[in-house]
Amino acid sequence: MSWNYRVMKHVSKSPMGDEEYLAIHEVHYRDKDVDDLTVPVDEIGWSEEPTTVQGDDELRWSLESMLKALDKPIIDVGLE
Repeated sequence: MSWNYRVMKHVSKSPMGDEEYLAIHEVHYRDKDVDDLTVPVDEIGWSEEPTTVQGDDELRWSLESMLKALDKPIIDVGLE
C-alpha cells in the first residue's frame, strides 16, 4: 500500500443548499504501483478529517508534500 496527500472535493448538504469545499487529505492506495492520477475513488481510502500541519523535523516535508497535491487532479468524493 502507498499513500500521499491529495486535494479532495467534498459536497455537504445544508439548509441553504449543497456546499462544496476542497481539503487536503492523506490518501491510501490499495496497490503500491497504482497510477495516482487516474485511480478511481472506489480504489482508495482517505483520512476522515483533512490533514493538519504540525510536527518538528518533518514539518517542511509535510508542507512540500501537500504542495505537490495541488499539481494533481482533484478527487471528487461527492455528497457526504
